[in-house]
Amino acid sequence: MKQVVYSPTNEMLGWATLHGGIKFRDDAAAIGVRSDEGLHGVVVFDSFTTTGCWVSVVSDGGRKWITRELILRVFAYPFIQLDYPRLNSFVSVDNADAIRFNEHFGFQREGILREAGEKGEDLIVYGMLRRECRWLPQRFAGKTGKPAL
Repeated sequence: MKQVVYSPTNEMLGWATLHGGIKFRDDAAAIGVRSDEGLHGVVVFDSFTTTGCWVSVVSDGGRKWITRELILRVFAYPFIQLDYPRLNSFVSVDNADAIRFNEHFGFQREGILREAGEKGEDLIVYGMLRRECRWLPQRFAGKTGKPAL
């Protein structure tokens, strides 16, 4: 049975670095999905500021680890627990799956970081405002999205 887990953070960050090739900052926090077989996916938050943070998603290649429970917890952390008005993400222009993933979940394209990728490729900057997040329960003030639950 798969479970949403919040620890051990160092193990999840190591797994995400190994599977995603991403280096995370020292302030990183993670939410993962684990079964008896091990981790299936990890969502990492880092680069925390007073108004938001950056999010990265790394998986084992499967898609069945993303559940409604995980989605709610992932968006509740920055928007409810930390009370941030926005969440940020960046994606390589060469990663079509990640571009679709970000846009499916409601992130908006906000700009391009030229030659900022690990291989010198451009990165697309994505952002989501709390009021745009359709995954949070309707009762949270400032919501304009559709109810998800």
